[in-house]
Amino acid sequence: MIAIDAFRKAMQRIASQEGDFTLYALFRRANGVGNWDLVVSAPWLAKSRYQAISEFVDLLAKSIGRKSLVELARVETIPGNDPNLKSILADFPVDEGEPERRMQNVDLFGADGRGHHPAC
Repeated sequence: MIAIDAFRKAMQRIASQEGDFTLYALFRRANGVGNWDLVVSAPWLAKSRYQAISEFVDLLAKSIGRKSLVELARVETIPGNDPNLKSILADFPVDEGEPERRMQNVDLFGADGRGHHPAC
């Protein structure tokens, strides 16, 4: 089980070093294998999908450690101009004082299951 509080702190450290996230969300896989999918979007991430994922995973590994990365089944970066991103931000707003938004039975960006959409 991923330590959500430790993960949130790692994301806050990354944001303080690199800049704010537009969105980051953890989704527990619906099939119950216990792995999590991570969806992330930030204006400072590289333009190419491969570079963005590589850049972000390196930052995350430095923040939470490589051993903790095994809890993630998949990391997906979403470009800021993705229409689905704009829709998600409008449909599931997270207020600044709200630590996270919990969702169930959602299918966002192909990550279906239970989600934690932490405030950034």
